[in-house]
Amino acid sequence: MELGTDPVQTSGCYRAWQIANAPAPAIDLAWYSRCDYTNPERHDLLPFTEPSIALRRRFAPNGETSEWDFVIFRAQPDGGRYDPCPGEELFALRLAPELMEAAFALKAADHIAADYEVPSHITGKLEPARRLADLGQFKAAWEAMLSALQMLAEGCKTDRAGRAARLARETKGMFGPAQIAEEAGLSPRHMRRLFLERLGLSPRAVLRRQRLTAAMLSSETFDRPQWAALAAGHNFSDQAHLIRECRALTGYSPGEWHRFRRGLAVSFNT
Repeated sequence: MELGTDPVQTSGCYRAWQIANAPAPAIDLAWYSRCDYTNPERHDLLPFTEPSIALRRRFAPNGETSEWDFVIFRAQPDGGRYDPCPGEELFALRLAPELMEAAFALKAADHIAADYEVPSHITGKLEPARRLADLGQFKAAWEAMLSALQMLAEGCKTDRAGRAARLARETKGMFGPAQIAEEAGLSPRHMRRLFLERLGLSPRAVLRRQRLTAAMLSSETFDRPQWAALAAGHNFSDQAHLIRECRALTGYSPGEWHRFRRGLAVSFNT
């Protein structure tokens, strides 16, 4: 698995890397999290619309593995709270929701409302990864997961609704619903119906969350963000618009989010 050198996202014990030259567009991000027994810290999650499949390791205080399993982490478009369990290590791959049904026979809309077990047709393909993990070859296990999921996704087609959803994610909310629909060759009404049916969210809901999360992740590269410039750079009308959207979608102001997430990164790395 070829990962970028530096993580594209960092928060406490969480790290995420873009998959370089990914041949399967159904998988676009690899992420890792490990929670030891010494300092488990709560995470407040920014809104995200992509589920993930993870290989989860549970380990005892002495470091010995007690259990391996595969889990699906559902999308959380309104953000949420994650209380990591001490003794949990996760090797995960993020799934593009617009291709989940074609590639993995998983409907993205189902993985917003509730948690689901990984179905047997996927776990069977992932068994080589579990065997490698049992041998302590964790990176090789992660790579085997990616290879297995890529094989499942091989040859999957993207229709117009899928192209619209992918464009919405790739442009991080910079385009409006009408522009996305035009680019994909759909009427706005038809696109809205397809988004709700397949993704569980309207186009506008997806775009709002993509835009806010992109702005907040950008803010984390600065000790003292220039909020007006960040708002303008992420297609908010002004700083007040960014503040309103952030409060409406998460209950927090941008400044509160920034202090929390920067503080978590510092406390974890010191």
